[in-house]
Amino acid sequence: MRGFKYILVILFLFIEASVLFSAGRKEESSIRIIYSASLNGNLDGCRCKSNPRAGLVKRAAYLRQLMSESASKNHTILLDAGDILDVSTDILLSDAILKTYSELGYTAIAVGDQEFSNGIDKILEYRKLYPLISNNLSVCPNENRCVIFLLLPLIVKRSGISVGIFALLDPAVFTLYPKSVTDHIIISKPEVTAEGIVKLLAEKNTVLKILLYNGPYEHAENLAKRVPGIDIIIVVHEQRLTDLIRIGKTVLVSPGREGNRIGILDITVSKKGNVTYKNSFKLFSYKKDPDDKIVRARIGRYVRDMHSGLKSYSK
Repeated sequence: MRGFKYILVILFLFIEASVLFSAGRKEESSIRIIYSASLNGNLDGCRCKSNPRAGLVKRAAYLRQLMSESASKNHTILLDAGDILDVSTDILLSDAILKTYSELGYTAIAVGDQEFSNGIDKILEYRKLYPLISNNLSVCPNENRCVIFLLLPLIVKRSGISVGIFALLDPAVFTLYPKSVTDHIIISKPEVTAEGIVKLLAEKNTVLKILLYNGPYEHAENLAKRVPGIDIIIVVHEQRLTDLIRIGKTVLVSPGREGNRIGILDITVSKKGNVTYKNSFKLFSYKKDPDDKIVRARIGRYVRDMHSGLKSYSK
């Protein structure tokens, strides 16, 4: 009888502990992906009626404040799908933009065709200094040497959610580029690279797999159909404004023209692994939104140094 009572006590304690454990578990977890693209070298903006541009100086003020909050650091991932540099060679401008992105806490910036505007050697230099990524790109500065830009995807964790991030270049974006660039790059097939990375990220038990895709929108749609397992594709190149299009289980988004908007993708993951998305955009105004003081000072130095004939920027 005493043994039976002992068993009942142990059983009761086990049930009570299970109830307490279940009560302490979160029913769901959430993270926020803030994404941008197609800055096109707009460190400063313009009130131009035909093509208004807010400039990075406006976005930086918003993001610097946001990312200074401890809750945001633990909850938010900042991503850019590429084409942040100007199409023309401008090392001063490029350095100023990349330094600003680094300060703001971007986890990854996808390499687009415009990131080659300062030449092959310069993009290899940027690769060492800034969070530029591309998983199907090799850069060959000479006939005896090729550098794989990034072999493995990034894996980061926010709010207990493991997120895999990778970037792909579409060969189509280099159609009009000169041989001085195309003869020095190798681009693996996006579909083949995506399949391998998705498999790897699945083995790593990532909850979300995010692709930064620099290429035609139609090609991104086809990739979503052919490679299951990609949760989010952020598309850049044609500068479309796209608000959460679903292709099967994959979500496609794009923040539009000239870096004027950021996308805000709020993601909730239930205890059972069900994922829900809510997408919105924040549009910046050159006239109405405040300047980031650090970037405004940087713009002043850029203008001064450009007129003085300085070729590189280091402040």
